[in-house]
Parts: sequence; C-alpha cells; structure tokens
Amino acid sequence: MNSLFLYFKDPRVEQSYQISNQHSKRLSTFISLSFGFIIAFVVKVIQSSHEKNNYGFILNLSMLIYLIVQLIFVWKNNQYLRLGIILLNHSVTIFFIAFEDRSGVDNQMAMLQGVNQMAATYLLVLNGEYVDGMITIITLQIFRLLWGVFKSDGMQYSALVTSTLLILYINYFNYQYNKAKRSQYLLTLADTRWEDILQKLLLQQSYLILQFSEENLHFSVKQLRNCEKLFKTEPEAYQFLKQATHQNKIMQNVIYGFIRQFQENNQQTFNNTFLINFLKRTIRAEISIYQGDKPTILLLFKEFFYERRINTKMIQVQYESTIKLMVKILNRINQYQFCKNKYLSIQRKLIFVHLIQNINKDIKLKKIQLNNFLNNAIKLHNNVKVSVQYQGNPSVETCVNILQIIILQIFQNILSQNLIIRTSQTKNQKIRCQFLGYFNIQKILRFKDQLETPFQLLFESYDLNQETLQFIFPHSIDIPFNHC
Repeated sequence: MNSLFLYFKDPRVEQSYQISNQHSKRLSTFISLSFGFIIAFVVKVIQSSHEKNNYGFILNLSMLIYLIVQLIFVWKNNQYLRLGIILLNHSVTIFFIAFEDRSGVDNQMAMLQGVNQMAATYLLVLNGEYVDGMITIITLQIFRLLWGVFKSDGMQYSALVTSTLLILYINYFNYQYNKAKRSQYLLTLADTRWEDILQKLLLQQSYLILQFSEENLHFSVKQLRNCEKLFKTEPEAYQFLKQATHQNKIMQNVIYGFIRQFQENNQQTFNNTFLINFLKRTIRAEISIYQGDKPTILLLFKEFFYERRINTKMIQVQYESTIKLMVKILNRINQYQFCKNKYLSIQRKLIFVHLIQNINKDIKLKKIQLNNFLNNAIKLHNNVKVSVQYQGNPSVETCVNILQIIILQIFQNILSQNLIIRTSQTKNQKIRCQFLGYFNIQKILRFKDQLETPFQLLFESYDLNQETLQFIFPHSIDIPFNHC
C-alpha cells in the first residue's frame, strides 16, 4: 500500500477494494445525500416561488436541475462516482457560501443551515477516498478562507488560524481513517484467502468434527469427510468412537481426557498428535480442540497403516524363482561373444547375492581341493590377469559357501590388473593361501568386520594389508552351532 496516497500497489487488489468493498456503500451514500439535497432544493424552489423571490427561485431551480442531472448521470455511469462525490460536495458548499439568497433568513436559521451542510460535506468526505477527501477539504477550506477575507468588513485572525489548523486536523484524521479501512480490508482479504486454502486442503483431507456436550457427556457429529476407510455414516462414526483405541483406551474416553486437559490449562486451542488402533489398522491422527459455548473437536486422519502378515515362505519361493529366471536369461546372453564380460559381471553379482542370502542356512563342512576351488573362482574373473603359484594340491576342510563369499570379495576389491595367488604349507604343516596385488583394503576390512565370526571360524589366523592378503587354514573346524 502506498504510504502517501493510500492506494494498493497491486491493481487487482485496488480494483477489488473499490468494487466489492466500497462501491456499493459509496453509491448508496451518494444517492441518499443527492436525494436529500434535491428535496431541500425543491422546498427552496417552492418557498422562493411563494415569496415572489425571482432571484432565489432561479438560483434554487438551477441548482435543483444540476443535482437531478448529476444524480441520473452518475447512477447510470458508476465509473464517475468518485468524481460525482467531489463535484456534489463542491457545488453544494460553494452554492451555500457564495450564491444562496439569505434575504429574510435570521442568524439562527443560517447557523442551522450551515451545520447541516457541513455534516453532509463530511459524510461525503468519509465515504470517498483519502485523495478525494484531501482535495475536497483543502480546496473548500481555502475557498472559505478567501471568501471570508474578501467579504468580511473586519479581519479576525483567530478564525483564520483555526481554519488553517482545521485543514491539517481533518486531513490527518481522514488519512488515519482510510488507512485503517484499507488495512482492515487487507486482513479480511488474507483471512478469505486462508479460508480458501483451508477449504481446498480439507476437501482432500480425512477429518471428523465433533461437539461435546458437558451437560450429558455426549459427543455429536457435526461434519465428516473422506473417512470411507474408517466409517461412512454418522452412526458408524459413533461406533468408531466406541471401538477405536489409543493405548488400550477407547477413543471417546481419550478425547474426553484431552478436553479436560485443554480446559484445565486454560488454553485457547489444543493440538496433539497420536496413534489410533481400529480394525487391525493403525492411524496417525491429529486432534485440535476449540472452546466456544461447547468444545469443538477436529480429528484429522493423516496416515493409515495396515497390519500385514509377511509370508516369508512365499517371499523365499519368489526370490528363488527370480534367481533361476535370471540365470536362464544369462545363459541365453552368454551365447553372444560381445556380451561375455557383462555376463560374467552379472553372474558374479548373482552368485554373491545368493551366497549372502543363504549364509545362515545349512552350514556344512566339506573337504575341498584348494587349488581347484581357486581355479573355479579365477574363471569368473577374466578381467584380472591371475598368476598362480601352487605347491602341491592341498585339501582343506571348510565351509564352502562362506569361503566362496570371501574369495569373491577379494576379487571384487582388487585395484591392480595383476594378481598372484600362492598356496603353500607353514612350518606347522598348515595350509597357507596368499593373494598378492593391490587391494581396496578399507572395503575388505569393513567386509571382514561384518563377517567377524565366519572369519574366525574358517581361518586360524589372517593378515590383511593393501598388498598382501594371507590366510592360514586350521587342521580342522569346530562348528559350535547347527544353524547360523
């Protein structure tokens, strides 16, 4: 809003203010006062004619015709309403000051007539815009001052000073009055927009509005919307209040407890969020309580969580079927040479996922030929140049699926293009397996921390660093459990 002339900077808001908020009031005031002045001048014309006052008759008749023409014109052309108010104020005031025939009028009647004219002038100023009122007040008061100076026989300076101050005071009051009106309109406009927003939100929201009668401790349903997941009718809503629970308390008792808490704390509003259990569902709800002649309760149902029993056997069957399907697809892709590398990469990932999924199932010890086992792993990683240095073909007793996971992780985290795999025996005749290359040791150590127990189970000792991974197999493994 412009702070000097009091108009809204947004032309749409200004137009809305003029049309919807001010136009009808302003037009009715203009018409009422115009009719009042017309009646007054009709009486004046009749009185002048009766008194044979030709000069007064012509003046009053001219003013009467002007008022009628102006009223008809502005009534049919509302866009000139503000101009019509200014002209009405100026024409009537100037007429009464400069042209009215006062012959035969005593001082008391003249004073009463002046008071009536001033009241009408000020009514028009209050119903107009600040700028219009400012123009009217300043011009008419200056006209009164000049008329008094030139027509008066003696100079009364106190009247001149008072008139000047009056211009400032009336203009200041008119400024504050119009500023307050426009500020009030902005607040009303903001409230209306918020109501529109809230209405749109509520149209999409599930809610229940209740009122509580403290005389008979009874809840009455005032409104419900989008609650089909819980109830559809008011009787069903009452059943919901009796059957739904929160912390093993039925809903109507829970709400009553919130009302008591709200009243004891002397709050203007009360808001809380809680969970409701109803028909194997959990609903997150928000409650707001407003105090009027009766407490009004708004329940917003925000989220619905359904209890579902997970069929683990079905998930396992679906998972295994998916793996088999992917393996079939990969076997078909493997027929094309250009897909070979991609095929091996996906195959390694599938094997790893499958092994991880089954790491806690059916852990059995099995004696394997370590070199053969390593050679099978090498076939899956043709992207790495592997050199082997085997001493004999040692056999070890181990948990095959866990060892496969560890070997796959080693190959997945090698950063160099070359890898040396060496198997040998220690002085204690234990089997040693070494991987020499350049590894992402951070990932390998994190993986080792996640499988700390399997590492301790499979290896008597191990040494892991960025260039060498060394594992010592025990003579035998003692499994302290049947199922992991």
